[in-house]
Amino acid sequence: MNEHKTPADSPVKVRRRALYTALIAAGALLVAAAIVLTVFFTVPREPGVADDPGGPVEEDPSDDDDADGEPEEPGSTEVIFALPVQGATVGTGYTFWYNSTLDRYNLHTGVDFKAPAGTSVTAAYGGRVESITDTLLEGGKVVIDHGNGLKSEYASIDVADSLRVGGSIERGDLIGTVSAAADAMGNEYNEGEHLHFAVTLDGESIDPVAYLDLDEK
Repeated sequence: MNEHKTPADSPVKVRRRALYTALIAAGALLVAAAIVLTVFFTVPREPGVADDPGGPVEEDPSDDDDADGEPEEPGSTEVIFALPVQGATVGTGYTFWYNSTLDRYNLHTGVDFKAPAGTSVTAAYGGRVESITDTLLEGGKVVIDHGNGLKSEYASIDVADSLRVGGSIERGDLIGTVSAAADAMGNEYNEGEHLHFAVTLDGESIDPVAYLDLDEK
């Protein structure tokens, strides 16, 4: 009786079977990876927790404007100045006007507070005394630097003896008194006794009303 023998697979068939097996394994790995990624990106995570499971995200102290305990410097219309002269009458404002003293039209870069000579003039806001001058056109004048480019100017005053350039000053501190008519600044002599109050921001003259609460009057 003849015995039937199964012929051995050829090398080509062996290689082809191995290739099919590798392809099936690679496909299974790709499917598994896709499932893992889908679960990772779709499962919601607790807000405020970092990707690293080490703990909650810490806030950066530099993001807190008041982290150092220092108040923010002024520089916007959120700053409100105190009136530099109490009980004064508001005269000429920030406007184009006829200056009878100089006999010409020009921009009046400030607000005049009319008050008798000797009336106290106080700092509208805290800062540092930048300059103290006394000229024929402006009379006694004090400039206070409030920071962030914001400055206030007080002209036609008798400057207080205690005031010093570079010294710090607080809102409401005395800086001088309204000058007498004979000593009032020359370029507004006809306006009588008054404080000429001006404001600049980054070197440019602006309307002081942006920082003054004239409803107090």
